[in-house]
Amino acid sequence: MESWYTENRMKPLCLLSCAVASAVFALPTVRPFLPAVTHADTETVTNVPFAAWQEHAGKFTFSLTCRTTPTNNVQAAFGTDSDGDGVLSLEESDLVVGWDGGAWFVQDGFDGDRVVASAGSGDRRTLAWTARLYQSTATPMQVAVSVGGVAVFGEVDVGIFYSSGWNMLRLTGRGLVASEESLAVRVLPDGLVMVVR
Repeated sequence: MESWYTENRMKPLCLLSCAVASAVFALPTVRPFLPAVTHADTETVTNVPFAAWQEHAGKFTFSLTCRTTPTNNVQAAFGTDSDGDGVLSLEESDLVVGWDGGAWFVQDGFDGDRVVASAGSGDRRTLAWTARLYQSTATPMQVAVSVGGVAVFGEVDVGIFYSSGWNMLRLTGRGLVASEESLAVRVLPDGLVMVVR
């Protein structure tokens, strides 16, 4: 897996566009010129910088919506770009979540155990979580994780769903339709909201 990632980690994710906005300022949507996918597995990757910790923020919210087909693979990795190279490496990834060929999954880092939640395939479905944060320690006090509004991953330690040190999101996708996908990152008065479609 590491050789696959090392070879492909710098390829931009052609199915994403980014928008960053806050209550104080707004930046225009970024739509970079991206090359066509050249690999047979249709893999494409992008790295998106962000700041997980917002002063006075009370929560961190993430949602991932995709067409849940048996062949689609979409994953979001969260972590800290410690070496500052603009790429979230395997070793820097703290949490990986997504859809992989028939099931939603969550994984504590790239070498952690994968916990899966099966779901029917074909329709567009959303994996979402909200971490409510202690202001004093910038740690989660409560995390709600769901797929289509139904709670999942209740057995997973809530602490893995947020870190104040996160500053990079790496998105990897295969088998997706570029025209249907987008990424929005919004900083709201009560916290950070990240939406991937």
